[in-house]
Amino acid sequence: MENENRRIDLNTDGQDKVNSYERAAKYLITIGGIILLSGVVIFYLPEAEINRFGAFGEYFGGIVGSFWALAGVVLFYAALKKQGLEFLMQREQLELQRKELKLQRVETELQRKEFERQTQQLVTQNETLAIQKFENTFFHLLNLHNDIVNSNEARDLGKKWAKSLYVRFIGHYQRIRQRDEALSSIEAVKKAYERFPKRLEYLDRYFNNLRYLINFIDKATIPNKKFYTDVIKAQFTVHEMLFFFYYGVSDFCDDEYRNVLEKYSMFSSMPLDELIDRSHKDIYSDEAFC
Repeated sequence: MENENRRIDLNTDGQDKVNSYERAAKYLITIGGIILLSGVVIFYLPEAEINRFGAFGEYFGGIVGSFWALAGVVLFYAALKKQGLEFLMQREQLELQRKELKLQRVETELQRKEFERQTQQLVTQNETLAIQKFENTFFHLLNLHNDIVNSNEARDLGKKWAKSLYVRFIGHYQRIRQRDEALSSIEAVKKAYERFPKRLEYLDRYFNNLRYLINFIDKATIPNKKFYTDVIKAQFTVHEMLFFFYYGVSDFCDDEYRNVLEKYSMFSSMPLDELIDRSHKDIYSDEAFC
C-alpha cells in the first residue's frame, strides 16, 4: 500500500514537473514574441532608416532567437520527461494488471476449494442419508426376524423350540444313515434337512427372512457391513446357529450364499462340539469361523 502511494506521488510530481517545463517554454516563446513585436515597433517607426534592417536582423537573431532556442530545448526536455513518465505509468499499469491476475488466480483457487468442500459435504450428506435409509430397512427386517422367533416360541415347543428341533433333527439324521449306510455324512445331512417334519412349520420362514436380510446387507453400498451381520449373530441362540449352519449345507442354499456366510464369518461363535459330526466344519472355509 505504501509502495502504491509512493508511485502515485512520483507520478504526480513527474507530471507537475512536465507541466512546469511546458509552461516555462510557453513563457519563453511569449517573451520572445513580445521582444520581436517591440523590435518591430522600435525599428519601424517613421524616422527609421533603411540601414536599421541589418540591426533588426541582429536583434532578432541575438535576443528573440535565443529565447526561442531556449524554449525549444525546454520543450524537448519536457517531451523526454513526459515520455519517461508515460513509460513509468505503463510499467505500473502492467504491474497492477499482474497483481490483478494473481488476485484472480487466488480467488479462483478459493472458489475451487469452496466447491470441493461443498461437494464433499454433499457426498457426506448423501452417504448419511443412504445409511439412514439402509438402517431403517435393516431394523425393520430384524424386527420381522424377531417376530418370527416369537411366533415359533408361541407354538407347541415353546421358548426352547430351536433346541427341541435340533435334538429331533439329529435323530432324523441318524435314522437316515441307518437306513442307507451308502450315503455320505453330508448327503445324509442334506436329506435329513429336506425331509425334516418340522421344517415347513418352523424353519422355512425363519431362514428365508434371514437369508434376505444377510443378502440385503451384502448388496448395500455402506461401510462396515460386518457390524450389521454381527448384530444378526447376536440374535442367535446356540441351537438357532447350529440349525443355520446346516441350512447353509442343505440344497436350499447355493454356493453364492455360502460364500456370503463365509465372508461375514457367520459361524465365528458357534460351538463346534455341538455339530452332528465335527468333520462337517470342513464344508465351509476357515473364514466362516474367524
